[in-house]
Amino acid sequence: MTEHPRASGLAVTTDAGVVTVRCAGELDLHSASELRDALLGSIVAGARGVVVDLTQTTFCDSTVFSVLVEAYREAAARNVPYAIAADETAVARPLQLLGLDRLLPLHSGSDAARAAVAGRAHES
Repeated sequence: MTEHPRASGLAVTTDAGVVTVRCAGELDLHSASELRDALLGSIVAGARGVVVDLTQTTFCDSTVFSVLVEAYREAAARNVPYAIAADETAVARPLQLLGLDRLLPLHSGSDAARAAVAGRAHES
């Protein structure tokens, strides 16, 4: 596993071609561009799958939700497995209220998200 630390609360790791982007703390307008770069950069670079781990995220604003949708669409266009692990309070609940849970592949924990991506990555 390769880890690529970031200055903010983002950490990017790669394991067997599957990239996990972990976000701790608050995600807002100021961190959205770094999250976008990490997600889209991984997808464009040919990741076998992408997991967005938001289980340690304490706040998430609408700018970040837009980034999650953009990354999902890019992954789908390139047939890259993509999953989001989200805590009920800070991330999953707002996504549900906005109806984005019907679009985005949400999972209640990072293990479930990784398993979903790994399963699809092996099919590709």
